[in-house]
Amino acid sequence: MNINSISTVYAFIFVFITIFTSAAQADSETDLTDIPLESLLEIQVTSVSKKSQSLTNAAAAVFVITQDDIKRSGVTTIVDALRMVPGVQVARIDSNKWAVSSRGFNGRFANKLLVLMDGRSLYTPFFIGVYWEAQDTLLDDIERIEVIRGPGAALWGANAVNGVINIITKSAENSNGTLISTGTGTNEKGFISARNGFAINDNSGVRFYVKHNERENFVYESGRDSNDEWHKTQGGFRYDIRPSSDDTITLQGDYYDGRLSETYHLYNISPPDYQQYINSNTAISGGNITSRWQRNYSESSRSSLQFYYDHTERDMLVSPQKFNTIDIDFQHRFAPSKFQDVVWGAAYRFSQYTVVNTQTLSFNENSVGNNLSSAFVHDEISILPNRLFLIIGSRFEHSDIAGSSIQPNGRLLWAPTPHTSVWGSISRAVRSKTKGEEDISYNYRTIPPQTPQNSSSIPLRLEIVGNSGFKSEEVISYEAGSRTELLQRLFADVALYYSRYNNLRVISPGVGYAEPSQTNTQNMVQPYYLSNDMYGHSAGAEIALEWTPLDWWRIQSAYSYQKFKMYLKGTSIDIINKGNAEGGTPSQQLSLRSGFDLSRQIKLDLWLRGVGHLDSIDGKTIPGYITADVRFAWKPQQNIELAVVAQNILQNHHPEFIPEYINTLPSETVRSGYAKITWKF
Repeated sequence: MNINSISTVYAFIFVFITIFTSAAQADSETDLTDIPLESLLEIQVTSVSKKSQSLTNAAAAVFVITQDDIKRSGVTTIVDALRMVPGVQVARIDSNKWAVSSRGFNGRFANKLLVLMDGRSLYTPFFIGVYWEAQDTLLDDIERIEVIRGPGAALWGANAVNGVINIITKSAENSNGTLISTGTGTNEKGFISARNGFAINDNSGVRFYVKHNERENFVYESGRDSNDEWHKTQGGFRYDIRPSSDDTITLQGDYYDGRLSETYHLYNISPPDYQQYINSNTAISGGNITSRWQRNYSESSRSSLQFYYDHTERDMLVSPQKFNTIDIDFQHRFAPSKFQDVVWGAAYRFSQYTVVNTQTLSFNENSVGNNLSSAFVHDEISILPNRLFLIIGSRFEHSDIAGSSIQPNGRLLWAPTPHTSVWGSISRAVRSKTKGEEDISYNYRTIPPQTPQNSSSIPLRLEIVGNSGFKSEEVISYEAGSRTELLQRLFADVALYYSRYNNLRVISPGVGYAEPSQTNTQNMVQPYYLSNDMYGHSAGAEIALEWTPLDWWRIQSAYSYQKFKMYLKGTSIDIINKGNAEGGTPSQQLSLRSGFDLSRQIKLDLWLRGVGHLDSIDGKTIPGYITADVRFAWKPQQNIELAVVAQNILQNHHPEFIPEYINTLPSETVRSGYAKITWKF
């Protein structure tokens, strides 16, 4: 069965659900209407407008992963929970690396997705992406994850091009008590986490947590064990205090330390071997501290001031690096009239990276700092009270490296009933260029002589070179969507989009030249310069359905379809980028989750996922796959839960992605399982 078959089955299930629930609705004896929609349409989100609002009134394609979703899915990482979101592509490269994007352009360093945790940016300005293996917290302390598909730059700034992921943790007062959780399995060799939260007095509370994970290798295509096991230890705290009825102060921080095993595929410039595989252990560590003050002036007016510092270190074989970030953010909400609700703010960020040059990867400047200043305004205008809203706004940014940018958007929301809304938007967003794109030198590949790719008698080294004239990438996106209660207990969320991209990163060939090699023989070098010579468009549709046919049975599904067409200017070629843009994203994805409350003590969860094939990742094809997870949980006592989880049960192993730049050897996701016990008191 392939993904096309799955989508046909999905359509059949949708029609069946519609017919079945229509019949149920006509039955006057039924009590299916007794379940409220509070957990769906009335769920509160903050990422769309930087204020709390119901999902019905959010004029954007937004999906919320709740704490219950995380728990019942059986996932052990934040990133794997994102697989349930329509339009978000999650692909595992090996046991300790992922490629994650929204609406395409996927890669290990996907550069068009902004990720936040409690207001702190997790986006790495140097490699232009997110190191997902380093992003963690106690999963039980996550309140929700809000995922916006489509541009969010008007509020959140550059790099929120195709989406924003906002991970929001619980307050200290909402995580009182002690939690201990531990378990073991085939891939999850051993894990343990502990948290203790308590009230200091009536106005303040604190929690502390610590966790440790040991994870096993995956396998290569042949079935042989890979070299990608990893372990990580992390701890942190959160302190919340209310000095007055109108003020809240939060102080929180985290620190982690770990080690990742990886195998690099590197290229030499001389015989006897033009390539080599090197096993390496990469040490990762980092910490952060965040403080936030919020003041409520009235129901429609509040302000917040946030400061955070973040430090990261990675001892990578090809590029040891350190990052430091200082960020200050202020925002204020007020109502200038009874028809308007305005949010505005300003921010300053200083980021610095330091790298060590190697034979594979080097830079003209090894230590670079960047000052980023920004301001935004967001105005929600009520045209018809509680029915029709016009939302306009923009963010204005200036950085030392990328210069100035304006990122506006306009949105229209119509809510004909309390349980139905229709919205549309036009947005412009920018992916800021980095200093690394201006002065990078990357020895991408060496081709031996007298081969189909190199007919000469000397080696040919391919080198990717930075461009001092590189520009920021940009997109203009058109979106429309609707949320509604189709039938009693059946909720639907649909989003459509069309996006036009310009100045996308690609490489253009330069003039080849000869250089001495390490053995004093001649080598040819073919440079490829980073350029902005790619443009194109994408279009797609995303559907999320939630149905509760019975009080003890809940079904959640998500389906997405997208299509890309990219074009190249001048002499630019399709060596990596264009192929990855068009073929690196599956055209179809499906997630179908079914949760059963078999009794007060026993819960069963099934999760079926289908992902279409990838036409071209670094010139290679990855087949589509269908897999499933199962979670069975039993509570022998109110405060003790035993859970058994089986993951990827439909195959022994399957590939999901290939790293497109940094040449680490990919492996295949394996069938696995683990048992877990959680004790709360």
